[in-house]
Amino acid sequence: MNSWVVLWLLYGIFVVVCAGAENAPLRKTPLGDLKGFNMKTRGGRKISAFTAVPYAVPPVGELRFKAPVPVSSWEGTRDATNVSPVCVQRNPYTRQNEIVGQEDCLYLNVYSPYTDDKPVEEKDLLPVMVFIHGGGWMCGDATTEMYGPEHLLDRDVIFVAMNYRLGPLGFLSTQDEHCPGNNGLKDQQEALRFIQKNIYAFGGDNRSVTIFGESAGGASVNFHMLSDSSNGLFHKAISESGTALVPWAEAPPGEAKRNAFRLAKFLDCPPSPSERFIECLRKLDSHTIIATEFLFYSWDYEPMTTFKAVIEPDLPGAFLTRNPRRPPSTSFVPWLTGVTKDEGCLKSVWLTNFPERYEEFISGFDTIAPITYYYENSPYPEVITERLKKVYFGNDEQSVKDGILKIYTDSYFAYPMLESVEQALNFSKQSVYLYKLEYRGANSFSQIFGDPVGDYGVCHADELMYLFPIHFLNNPFTEEDNKMMDMMVTMWTNFATSGNPNKPVQLPFEWKPATSAKNMEYLAIGKKQVMKSDLASRSRIWAELPLWHNVRKRRFTDEL
Repeated sequence: MNSWVVLWLLYGIFVVVCAGAENAPLRKTPLGDLKGFNMKTRGGRKISAFTAVPYAVPPVGELRFKAPVPVSSWEGTRDATNVSPVCVQRNPYTRQNEIVGQEDCLYLNVYSPYTDDKPVEEKDLLPVMVFIHGGGWMCGDATTEMYGPEHLLDRDVIFVAMNYRLGPLGFLSTQDEHCPGNNGLKDQQEALRFIQKNIYAFGGDNRSVTIFGESAGGASVNFHMLSDSSNGLFHKAISESGTALVPWAEAPPGEAKRNAFRLAKFLDCPPSPSERFIECLRKLDSHTIIATEFLFYSWDYEPMTTFKAVIEPDLPGAFLTRNPRRPPSTSFVPWLTGVTKDEGCLKSVWLTNFPERYEEFISGFDTIAPITYYYENSPYPEVITERLKKVYFGNDEQSVKDGILKIYTDSYFAYPMLESVEQALNFSKQSVYLYKLEYRGANSFSQIFGDPVGDYGVCHADELMYLFPIHFLNNPFTEEDNKMMDMMVTMWTNFATSGNPNKPVQLPFEWKPATSAKNMEYLAIGKKQVMKSDLASRSRIWAELPLWHNVRKRRFTDEL
């Protein structure tokens, strides 16, 4: 049996036992009553939990490929102790073969320090932290086994985690009214509307909502900052290892339409007109649609993300109608964002730790590199390939392996973050706090990215283990790890409370906001916390390469 299924079953038994206990919490929401269960945090604090709470109508049948429909009220008391079903998916990062999940998956979990059933007075309402999970918009979920409240709820915040549609079910676009696109992002938006209308019933303040996410979740957060229709649904934002300009989340011109045609071919559906194409897809099993993701790969699991955010036609309910590289029309909010030191291990470990795959990658680098590093659509891909070899590769095998890690770090995360931060600093007066996680603890996400024992530095997603009780980690936390956990939880909840990571709980150091795109001041989070400048400077080489968006701006140098 799949290990995740076992975990879900065990968790289901746990919550049923808890729900059956005396004094199970009850909340009266505008939609109806909810019965939850009690949990305890890492510090022993008793909290209330409400899981598998629907925020939208199941997106099945005629609602497949449509924007989410708000959930209707229910009669009686709804059981909010079940495990939220995951959306249909297959995880390429762990080389998962089976497809899991279901389409009826638009649920969220709410966790609150308030455990009795009395209404909370307005003066006692708490700031709300809403988490958007990562997974390349292909996989991931909001289950307590992955993103539980045990760390964050040692502080006075309300925590919400949501599911949203993934892969082609969430991000297919025909670029017209039949499937404009961005349905996964619109799901997130609908969850935020649900929170605005209902969170006070759990003791949350809908005037103080912080959205935060990691990887594709971090990119999602940034897209909400750029979306006119998300304006006013949140008040602070945290993007961990992902922004709107990462190449695996931003679709270049024409890509969405091409991928829609390819999907039609794979599933033997008519590619046009769009109405007939979507009608054909609605008749197919959801797992059959998700199974096509492997058919989009050109080599191994490349390119990583096929279906991305798109610029939609200017129709009612559109999420994004402006190029995310243009100055935003909405007002930014205070923003906290950053990267880990060795982000690229997300991809590089699978290459460098397996000799046969490494040899295949190096021997085919000229062909594979434009695909995996997302510059296949450049007018000069061969120029970029040669420049990457010159800048990142040395003369021995270890230097080449180190270079592979650095290319993924810079192209997937570091340079796109610089571009997004530059945009925010140039067009907003709101504070931007930057960080780089340099602390390597007893565990790392490299354990699931290709090597359960090797040390690849501070990997992509490593900050998550300090914010959440990640259950699949191999090694016990050290005393230093626990101190890091306390500090990161304090900084993140401080920011959610005040828009400033330095207060209300005072830190033993000062985290200063960035003053300009030139200076890029940031907090180096390590065994000691130090303010530094010029974040991710190595990655600026990508500004000089003839990528599709650089060519359009003529931003590459003559020497190329």
